[in-house]
Order: sequence, then C-alpha cells, then structure tokens
Amino acid sequence: MDIYILSTVGECSAYEPKQKGSVSIVISPIRIEGPENNLKVISGCNMWRGCQNANCQFSLASRQGPKVKKVAS
Repeated sequence: MDIYILSTVGECSAYEPKQKGSVSIVISPIRIEGPENNLKVISGCNMWRGCQNANCQFSLASRQGPKVKKVAS
C-alpha cells in the first residue's frame, strides 16, 4: 500500500497571544498509528508550543486542560 501525505502551509488568525494580523503556520503529519487496514494520521502545528488557544486541537494549551486558580486559605 502506498500512502502520500503532505504538509499544509497557511495562516492562522486564531493564534493566541494575539499578534498583529495572523501568523504563518505549517500543519504536518507527525505520526501514523493503527493496524494497516485502519490507519490514523496524527498531525501537528509548528506553533503549538507558543499558542494559548485552548480551542485549537494542535495547541499546547488544549492538551493541558483548563487552568485552575489556587485560592489561599
């Protein structure tokens, strides 16, 4: 079985913290999982570490879950 996958280059207007306009991003396949008859392509964004957008599936913020503030007692 031959599989061809490519990166996608574009702009992200949902990148947080907000900068002027949008930032350039690259979405690339980083891993392929599963049995041969049911493959799943896992992709990632080059800006994932710096992005604070919890609604973006690629951002580090979405993987860490909601931030909880600690209250002093």
